Amino acid sequence: MKIKIRLFGRYRGITRKKELELVINGDTIWHVVNVLAKQHPAIEKDKKFIMVSKNNIYTTFDEKIEEGDTVTISPPVVSGG
Repeated sequence: MKIKIRLFGRYRGITRKKELELVINGDTIWHVVNVLAKQHPAIEKDKKFIMVSKNNIYTTFDEKIEEGDTVTISPPVVSGG
């Protein structure tokens, strides 16, 4: 299925794109993250901590995706203290 991926933070720098269109052979956001990490190995170390949303609603990696969905990938939030 074909989906759109919006990228933020350092992931824009790694991919050199704001948005990508990918064909995914899986049915969850976890599959999307894995495909992105395989294409851009610098993302691999972050992949368990990436913040994700589907169609502008924050969600989890096990969220089901469908043709035409937009998945947003953001770096993990880090705070100091």
